[in-house]
Amino acid sequence: MHTKVIALGRAEKPSDGFSAQTVVRGPLRTTVGRSRRSSGRESRPYHVETGESVELSEIIRESLAAFGGRAVFAQDQDYGEASHAFERSVRQFPEAVLYPESAADVATALRAARAAGCTITTQAGGHGASEDLRGSILLRLDKFDHIGVDFAKKKALVGAGVKMGALTDALRGAGLVPPLGTSPDVSVVGLALGGGHSWISRAVGLAANTVRRVELVFPQGSHAWVDDQTDPELMSVLRGAGGLVGVVTAVEIDLAQAKNLTGGSLLFPVEDGPAVWRAARYLHAPDPLSVFLASTRMPDEPYLPAEIRGQHWISADAVSLDGDVAALGRVRDAGTPFADSVRAIDVTEIAAITNDTREPGATRQRSAFLSLLPDELIDRLLAWHRTDAGAPVMILGIRPLDGAMAREDEDHKSVVSTWGANWALSGLAPHAPTEEAARRACDALAELERIVAPFAVAGGIPTYLDSAQKLEQALSPESIRTIRSVRSRLGGDVIRPQRL
Repeated sequence: MHTKVIALGRAEKPSDGFSAQTVVRGPLRTTVGRSRRSSGRESRPYHVETGESVELSEIIRESLAAFGGRAVFAQDQDYGEASHAFERSVRQFPEAVLYPESAADVATALRAARAAGCTITTQAGGHGASEDLRGSILLRLDKFDHIGVDFAKKKALVGAGVKMGALTDALRGAGLVPPLGTSPDVSVVGLALGGGHSWISRAVGLAANTVRRVELVFPQGSHAWVDDQTDPELMSVLRGAGGLVGVVTAVEIDLAQAKNLTGGSLLFPVEDGPAVWRAARYLHAPDPLSVFLASTRMPDEPYLPAEIRGQHWISADAVSLDGDVAALGRVRDAGTPFADSVRAIDVTEIAAITNDTREPGATRQRSAFLSLLPDELIDRLLAWHRTDAGAPVMILGIRPLDGAMAREDEDHKSVVSTWGANWALSGLAPHAPTEEAARRACDALAELERIVAPFAVAGGIPTYLDSAQKLEQALSPESIRTIRSVRSRLGGDVIRPQRL
């Protein structure tokens, strides 16, 4: 077996087998209660025996004697930096931010949470941050940054702290492509556990469907690998709602073969938008080819480079695993492109196709599954995006849900389904950190929802949700019941039920 292992940090290497490592469970929760007095934060805990109030941070500290990583509390100077998410529209105030370096550290953190009557939640970078974290301990999994690649089997073993850019760097020149989206800074595990639409989804399904096994620290502290043979129901939940049933420290994912990786963008004047979108609508492209459409409208702000400030253009971004981009000819001929960068590329160059921002900021977004993309909807969407009402939406995008996504994967079930939908539409509205700017962004996105409502169908992808949206806006009632059932079976009350 030809395997390359890259150790990038101090976290323990994910174990290779399925043997469980049992760790010590936390102390009984009879020593701490909660005051019934209301306050601006979580109700203040008190000591049951003495009746004296205590700080949550004190209880957490006392339970971390065996913790080997860094712990940051609200009174610490670096708390602000530690608690911030990439998504700055969400302000997080966790009771503590912990940086575990091993599965044993994660178990210790779970013990501390139970002792303090808190919950646990995890983040690598915080692209998917969704709510205030008062009453919770935030685990930053940066130290779980190991990458192992089996080139012969086309698989990668990836720690929970690995960003997509690091994985593509490890795959440089190998002719293999992971289920990556448009940002190199999103964690591999976060994208896969949230469903994840990727550049290779038409060929292999959503990112969640590439997950073959998961290294999990269970809510009670035990640690093991899980797959479809050991617990298929749990795996279906991990593929789409993985952060709700335990702490995932690593995943094994399939990689796609790319014999002649090709990619790039066709950029058109905004006037060509309706014709370009029509041409791409029924492209009948082979599964290895993905084409993402976007109407991009940059604000007229002095901080932007002069060449894009206040500009509006249409793009057709493409990635092909086998180099067959003949279908793009129809799109190219639909307008007059002022830029054409489609060429042979390496996997490390995929992120540059869309050139997503790598700076943290506040963004609101909305998405919808569409069954149809008729002319009237194309015309109305693109015309609206050119008006003042549509100006707060920087990127209005559409992605196909056909190919492998339209075929049920009976062997690797997921709580996320694209069944019945043909397109995923999204609107991204970055905004200044003010209430007025946020209101304008939300008003524009609400209007976008009204425009697409007649053509929208139920369903969605959790990674597409806005910070204020719940899982029920993406997943079916049956999937929500399955998630709740598995949480109950595993004793998952210590895991924060984010979006649930």
